[in-house]
Amino acid sequence: MQTVFKKYEGIFEKKISYTTRPAKLYEKEGNNYYLITREQFMKKVADRDFVEYREINGHLYGTCKKELQRINKAGRIPIIEVDTMGAININKTGLEGNFIFLYAPSFEELRKRIGNRIETEEEFKKRIELAITEVELANNSVLFTNRLVNDQLDKAVDQFFTLIEALYFQEIKNYKQYGSLNAPVEKADE
Repeated sequence: MQTVFKKYEGIFEKKISYTTRPAKLYEKEGNNYYLITREQFMKKVADRDFVEYREINGHLYGTCKKELQRINKAGRIPIIEVDTMGAININKTGLEGNFIFLYAPSFEELRKRIGNRIETEEEFKKRIELAITEVELANNSVLFTNRLVNDQLDKAVDQFFTLIEALYFQEIKNYKQYGSLNAPVEKADE
């Protein structure tokens, strides 16, 4: 994702999710996640602060409306990284967007990638089951008309850039020309 933000600096911004899971060693608060308690999270749910939220493996994750508003107010397009069900739930709200599903090149590679990030056998089994469900949901949804196979990083990044250029052609053009996602509105002579 960092390559996207570097290439299209000022156009896109990654939204930061809220979660109840503990921080991983390499994470900084407010960089990838806002880490909050389950009670704080459920208060946000009750206050309807989330566009979407889910519980996965005992931890809650959510996309906050105020976070998306913050990015829009800054004049940027939010990039929302969520699982398949999160994307489907966002789409149900009527929020406009382009949905892209990233696939591993094979089930064997998916197992390898998950295995590199998981510490226990129980976690591994849960993540594999979840990944299979994600792929099945994406394959059965008309929402994901944009799909990329992440087999070779350079190739996948190039394909992603091509897709971004096609989906956001006007916004990118406006930003390069006017420093804003929108072209200036010309006032009619009175």
